[in-house]
Amino acid sequence: MTNQMRTIIVAIASLLASLPAFAQEMSGIDLSQPAQPSQPSQPEQQPPPEPTPPPPDRDELAPMDLSGSQAHQPSAPRESRESREAKDKEEARKDVPIFSEKDVALGDKVKAVQRKGFLKRGRFELTPMFAITVNDAFYEKFGGGLRLAYSLQDSFALAVRGSYYEPYRTDNVRVGKLAMQSQLLSSQIYGQVMLDAMWSPIYGKAAYLGKNIVHFDLYLAAGVGAVWSATSLAPRNEGPHLATDLGGGVRFYPKEWLAFDLGLMATLYPDQPVQSLPSSMQKVFVANVGFSFFFPTTFEYVYP
Repeated sequence: MTNQMRTIIVAIASLLASLPAFAQEMSGIDLSQPAQPSQPSQPEQQPPPEPTPPPPDRDELAPMDLSGSQAHQPSAPRESRESREAKDKEEARKDVPIFSEKDVALGDKVKAVQRKGFLKRGRFELTPMFAITVNDAFYEKFGGGLRLAYSLQDSFALAVRGSYYEPYRTDNVRVGKLAMQSQLLSSQIYGQVMLDAMWSPIYGKAAYLGKNIVHFDLYLAAGVGAVWSATSLAPRNEGPHLATDLGGGVRFYPKEWLAFDLGLMATLYPDQPVQSLPSSMQKVFVANVGFSFFFPTTFEYVYP
């Protein structure tokens, strides 16, 4: 065997001896997934800076911090807002016009009853009246009277009322005497003086002519007094008879100092028209129409 052959054999043996080491170094490669293409390395990017929040408005509260406890909130913005709201309310009050009591017009255009537009408390009322009886078909009475009242409260007053009547004999007297062939027993009333208590429980407004508004109230009256009749004078001279009355009416107030009064009063008193007969209770129903004048002529509205 030549030297050349010996050299080749040694080289092959060396190659075979190095194969296990080469295979052991290549065992770390994972060939189960396809290799990803390599990407060029890029520099690491910084996160964008957070936007700067706009300055808080002085009318808005500071943003709430949800990361910590809500018990510690800034108090300075809240105080600023409360003081500004108080200032706005004060300016709003200054802008509201202040009306005097003269602006509480009796002819306002407000349909709903909000408050009384006519007050009587502490004022005198003088009422001339025209009176006529409505329950006697034989002897009618015409007359007039005067009432003076003072209002202790807006709905309560004390009044003194005096009336004088002139009897009028109708044609029914002759017919009645011929038909019944007897004398008609009737007490002839001539005058009366009464002390009445007046109560006005209902007040409201009414429209007329489609646009004008007038105030009104309803009242009840009751009292005691004296009545003069035919038996009170000569020849019997019995003097006045004790009497009581009860009635009511309505008053309309077109002005602060003026009212139109419509009323109906019933007066009861004992009388004995014929001495041979016992006395009986006489009933006189009188319709009154008059105008009331109030003093002072103006009033001041007092809030309760």
